[in-house]
Amino acid sequence: MTWETLLTSVDAGVARIVLNRPEARNALSQTLVRELAEALAAFEADPGARVIVLSGAGDRAFCAGADLKGVGDRGTTLAARESFGGLPRILEAIARMRTPVIAQVHGYALAGGCGLAVGCDLVIASEDAVFGLPEIRIGVLPLIVMAPIFRAAGRKRAMHLVLSGAQIPAREAFEMGLVTKVVPRADLERETSALAATIAAFSPTAVGIAKEAAATIDGMDYGAALRYLRELTTLVFLSDDAKEGIAAFFEKRAPEWKGR
Repeated sequence: MTWETLLTSVDAGVARIVLNRPEARNALSQTLVRELAEALAAFEADPGARVIVLSGAGDRAFCAGADLKGVGDRGTTLAARESFGGLPRILEAIARMRTPVIAQVHGYALAGGCGLAVGCDLVIASEDAVFGLPEIRIGVLPLIVMAPIFRAAGRKRAMHLVLSGAQIPAREAFEMGLVTKVVPRADLERETSALAATIAAFSPTAVGIAKEAAATIDGMDYGAALRYLRELTTLVFLSDDAKEGIAAFFEKRAPEWKGR
């Protein structure tokens, strides 16, 4: 696949998407948003891609948010509404995808870039990473990314980010629940790659159902969640991959996953 704003690859079950606008701190232009949606869909359909790592090019940022150049020139109200729909579609797609997405974050993850990172299934951040929602400083709001950020951090802490425009270090973002793990900058690539390789080696069926379960039970009534999870448990244990995994365990060999 060839893209104007992305670099992509896949190897040993691990797909990589690199936001490739380092001169603009990987800001979310309309082209980048469109291409990112297409790349995620392509890897979701690729059985050779068992996990996706999303990162940013250059030394300065994972993603600094929306590209403000021309942001106010989006045509009619309906045209603007459609153009602002790109990031919500990406965030919803990541939640619905069977393929897990890991954000590998260094430098700035601000505004829409903060929401994009937090909207991934897992977030590995370097110690120098900075997260924040600075939109209010220029008279706008991070309304779209409030959805993943409020779910991860809770209303009180997340509202502080929205109303203060504060930028916080990776350790504080970890304490808030926005980040999965914080590592030294020199170890970021290695740590993320190791996690991706671990997930890629597991049953695609089990991984996909785990993602579905996590997305579906969020906000569900407790009893309904337990009943729903019972049904998924039945599906998991009756899958070909579960039968293979159990057989491999007793036969003391590596399982051969079929993804079904």
